[in-house]
Amino acid sequence: MLPIYQHVLLISGSTRNVGKTTLSCRLIERFADQQVIAVKVSPHWHLQPDDAEEVYRDDDLLIIRENNPSGSKDSSRMLRCGARQVFYIQNRKDERLLKAFHMILDMAGDQRPYIFESAALGKYIRPAAHFHVTRPPQKGDKLRPKNIPLDHILHFDGKSFDFDISRIAWENNAWQITPESGR
Repeated sequence: MLPIYQHVLLISGSTRNVGKTTLSCRLIERFADQQVIAVKVSPHWHLQPDDAEEVYRDDDLLIIRENNPSGSKDSSRMLRCGARQVFYIQNRKDERLLKAFHMILDMAGDQRPYIFESAALGKYIRPAAHFHVTRPPQKGDKLRPKNIPLDHILHFDGKSFDFDISRIAWENNAWQITPESGR
C-alpha cells in the first residue's frame, strides 16, 4: 500500500501541451492565499541557465528552486500565478522521485498545499487526488499512465476543462474534492 499524502494534488497528462500546467496554474491562482508549493517534474534532462538555484544534483536527479517569474518555463508560469515556492525536478530514473519528493517536503514544510505535475510520482505515493488531463486523442498520445491510480480524468479543449475546479478545497491541511452535484 502506498503512503497517503493528503496535502498533495498530483497532475499528469496524456502528452505534452495538453493542459497540465494550465490546470496547475488555475489551482495555484485559486489557492494562492494558502501559499501553495508547486513542483514540475520532467524525465527529460535539459541544460539549465547558469543562474538556476540548484538545491540538489547528482547524476540522475536535479532539483532547482525557480526564482524567475518572468521566464518562459512552466515553473516560471507557476511562480507568476502566485505559488509561494516552485521547484523543478529533472530525473533520469523514476525511482529517484521519492527522494526528491521528501527533500522538497523537508525544505518547504509538509503542512502546505502541494501541486505536483508528474505521472511517475503516482507509483510511489497516494495523493489526495490524481488528475489526469487529456484531449481528443492524437497519434502518439498515451492513453493513461499504467499501474498508477487516477482519481479524475479531465478533458481540456484548449480553453476549459470538463471538471469544475470549485469542487476542490483546502481544509484542515488537506485537499478535499467534493462530489459532483446530483450524485
